[in-house]
Amino acid sequence: MRIAVVGGMGAVAQEVVALALERGHLVSWMVSHADQLPDPSLETDYTQVLHVVRSSWDSEAEYFALLSGCDSVVVALDIHSTDPTHFVPIQRLVQKAMRSRCLRRIILVTAHGSGPSSRQLGWELWCRINFNQLMYSLFGSRALCWSVAAQYSEQERVLEQSDLLYTIVRPASIAAGPATGTYLASPTHIYGGYISAGDVADCALKALDNEMDISQAFSIAYSPRVA
Repeated sequence: MRIAVVGGMGAVAQEVVALALERGHLVSWMVSHADQLPDPSLETDYTQVLHVVRSSWDSEAEYFALLSGCDSVVVALDIHSTDPTHFVPIQRLVQKAMRSRCLRRIILVTAHGSGPSSRQLGWELWCRINFNQLMYSLFGSRALCWSVAAQYSEQERVLEQSDLLYTIVRPASIAAGPATGTYLASPTHIYGGYISAGDVADCALKALDNEMDISQAFSIAYSPRVA
């Protein structure tokens, strides 16, 4: 399988690329012109299995080029590598390129607290997030919506309104670390306060192979007994 990864140098995106290659997949990876890969040889010595596409975030043509020959897409944007106000435009560009390439399968990584999962948060945080979502809906201005969760929520809404075969993964707080496979996933509950970037990537890749996960959204984290 050739997997397109959109997320630049974000922690989860990097783990998705590494795990996918380790598991025998081919990868097309979009990064910015300024990004420095963790290993420079990745761009030159692994061209048979890894295609690195350097692009500005708003280049429609580069998204189309990224998806050439791909079977599925993983979108994993985070605030450390991508301006949150770009989350939704990027999602729209990815979906437009997928339609042009006749691709259907997509995994979207957002965060626990986005979409309906905001109901599982504490009252104070729930009110803050949903107030910002309300402002976004009423005025359509990202300047009024500083909440990252609200940006992720709109990203999810754009995807859910499409005809794509999607799975949404909502991790708890992400920490550095490898895949362990010891996390839990639930459409209604969160099982702890954090999860490693490696395990978020593991969940995303496993979802690609599971048709039962289509049109589903999961919160994932370590259970208290694991953490």
